[in-house]
Amino acid sequence: MRKVYIVHGYRANPDKHWFPWLAQQLAARGMECHILAMPNAETPNAQQWLDYLKQNVKMDDETIIIGHSLGAIAVLNFLAFNYARPRAAIFVSGFYQPVEGLAELTPFSNLYAIAPPCMPFPAYVISALDDSVVPHTYSDALAKHLQAVYIRLPRGGHFVDREGCTEFPSLLKLINELVNK
Repeated sequence: MRKVYIVHGYRANPDKHWFPWLAQQLAARGMECHILAMPNAETPNAQQWLDYLKQNVKMDDETIIIGHSLGAIAVLNFLAFNYARPRAAIFVSGFYQPVEGLAELTPFSNLYAIAPPCMPFPAYVISALDDSVVPHTYSDALAKHLQAVYIRLPRGGHFVDREGCTEFPSLLKLINELVNK
């Protein structure tokens, strides 16, 4: 059975943003979806998040893993540390370098060697030109670093519910394409 893991970001939880909608859509398609409740999301610790992912993600070649914002760099650390090979990794509003104005998240950038370019699985980066939390230039750099397929949308902000993002059809479409390859 195909599995999808969603790793939320800073100050988020499994009930926020587009996560419940995506899980519902995937379940309707017969896919298993796990929205992980990352520990201490208000004051995240990079090592705690890595340990949590190691304990809760069961990776195989049918797994798609999605990281949103801080969840993207947490996923990168997990993949690099475990040499994991999912079917695909999708990074939404992702970054791998310290983000200006979010110094409290810098330890995630320094935890482990970030997954190298030319990863042995497909990687996708999705960002929006109007993201005011993680400016698209950070996602640009991530896509380039990973040699990932880059989907830059004109609008979408940081893909959070407070900006009206409670559904994410373009992400669902990408997952459907990956599953049907």
